[in-house]
Amino acid sequence: MGPFRLLRNFSYLHLQRVPDQSSLVQTAQSLLSFTVPSFLADNPAKPAPLRPLDPHIAAQRASTDCLDGLRGVAAFIVMIFHYTQYGYPRLRQVYGFEGRHHLVQLPIIKLCFSGGFMVFLFFVISGYVLSARVVRLMVQEKRGRILKVLTSMTFRRVVRLGLPSLVASFIGFLFHRLGLRGKPTNEYQPGFVNDTVFYFQALRKLFTFYNWAPYMIWHLDPLWSIAVEFRCSMVLFLVLLGVAHCRRVPRLVVEGLILVDNVIHDRWDMACFMFGLVIAELHIYSQEKTNPHEEGHKESVQDIYSLPTRQSGEDSGLAKFGLWATFVVGLYLGSVPTEGTCTTPGYRTLCKLTRSYPEPWRYIALPGSFLVIFSLMFLPTLQKPLASPLARYLGRLGYAVYLVHELVNMSIGQHIREFGWAMFGREGLGYHVGFVVGLGFFVCLCVWLADMFMRAVDVPAVHFAKWLEEQCFVRSYDNSNVTI
Repeated sequence: MGPFRLLRNFSYLHLQRVPDQSSLVQTAQSLLSFTVPSFLADNPAKPAPLRPLDPHIAAQRASTDCLDGLRGVAAFIVMIFHYTQYGYPRLRQVYGFEGRHHLVQLPIIKLCFSGGFMVFLFFVISGYVLSARVVRLMVQEKRGRILKVLTSMTFRRVVRLGLPSLVASFIGFLFHRLGLRGKPTNEYQPGFVNDTVFYFQALRKLFTFYNWAPYMIWHLDPLWSIAVEFRCSMVLFLVLLGVAHCRRVPRLVVEGLILVDNVIHDRWDMACFMFGLVIAELHIYSQEKTNPHEEGHKESVQDIYSLPTRQSGEDSGLAKFGLWATFVVGLYLGSVPTEGTCTTPGYRTLCKLTRSYPEPWRYIALPGSFLVIFSLMFLPTLQKPLASPLARYLGRLGYAVYLVHELVNMSIGQHIREFGWAMFGREGLGYHVGFVVGLGFFVCLCVWLADMFMRAVDVPAVHFAKWLEEQCFVRSYDNSNVTI
C-alpha cells in the first residue's frame, strides 16, 4: 500500500469522526432547551404520577404536599436571609433590642428573612416525612413490612443527601480555584496541591458520623446542616426499628424519653427529628381513626393523644381556636433572636429557662418548631396555600435552592449588591431601593440555576439511589412504595 493511499485512508477515517453539522445543532438546541426553567418548558418536571387516589390516600398526600411546600418556602427564606445579612446585618435582632424599633424586626414578621428557625423546620419536617410510612404501618398493624421499608430508606439516604452535596461542594472548590473567592485564612498559600488537599480535608471533616459538632465547610457553609440531617436520619431509623413492635402507649413513652434525653444532652438537632416523629404519631393515628384504610381495622388501645378531626358546634370552634393559637405561639417562639437572646424584651423571661445551654435561643426555637408543624397538620386552611402549585414547585426545588444560592452569594453576591447601590446610591432611600433591585436579580438567578441543578443533579440522584438499591438488593425485595 503506497503512502498516498495510506494518507487518503487516514483522511477518510478522520473525516468520518467529525460530527455532522446537524448533530452539533441538535446538541446546541438540547443545551439551550435545558436552560429553560421547568415551569416554562412544554413538559415541566413534575412529581411521578401515582395510582388513582382514594379519599384516604388523598388525605395522606395533602399532608405530605403541604410539608414539601413549607420546606420549599423555608429554603426560599434561607436564600433571602443569606443575601440580606450583608446589607442589613442587624436584622438578626428583634424589635426592642437596644432601643431598635424597626417594624420589620417585630416577631413573626422577621421570620420572612430569618434563616435560623428555618433549619428547625427543615429538621422537624424531615423527622415527620422519614417516619410517616413506618408509623402508618405500625398503626395499620402491618409490622411485617417495616424492616423492608427501613432497609430501603437507610440504604438510599446516603446517596440522596450525599451526591447533590458532593457536587455542590465540588463547584465551590472550582470557584476557589478560579479565584472567585478569597483565601480561607491570611496565612493560606493557594495552589493546586494545597487547594485540593484543603478540599478533601474539609470533606473528611464534614461527612463523618463520628463527630457531631457542626462543621462549617469553607467551600459551602450550608452543607453543615446536610451532614447533621444525615446523622439524625440514621438515629431516627434506629429508633423506629427499636419501637416497631411496641404497642402505642409504650412506644410514645419511649419516644418521649429519647426526646427528653436529647434536650438534656444539648442535642437540639436530634430533638427536632424526634418532634417530627411524635407529630407523625399524633397525626397519622388521627387520620387512621377518622378514615380507616381497611375494613375491620381495629385499635385495641383507647385513643389518648389524637386530635378529633371531625367535630361540630362549640367543640370544633374551640379546637380550631386552640390550633390557631398554637400556631401563633410557635411563630413567636421561632422569632427568637440568635444574638442578645437573654437581653431582648419579650424573650428575657424565656431565656431564664434555657440560659444553661451554650446557645439558649435554640431551646426557645425548638418548641416553636414543634408547635408550628403540629398545628399545620391539623389546620386545612394553612395547608391549602402550602399545597398550591407554586409552593409544591418550591418544595421540589428546595434542596437545590439551599445548595445553589450560597454558591451564587459567595461568588458574585457582593457584586450584585454593589451594582444596585451604584444605580441608586448608598444613602437614604436609594440604599434600600438598590438593595431590593439587587435582591430581585439574585433571587431570579438562584431560582434559574437551582432549577437546572434540580434536573441535572438532584432528580438523577434520586433515580440513581433507587437503581443502586435494585442492583444490590436481592430480587425478591419490593421497594416500589418506598420514598426518601
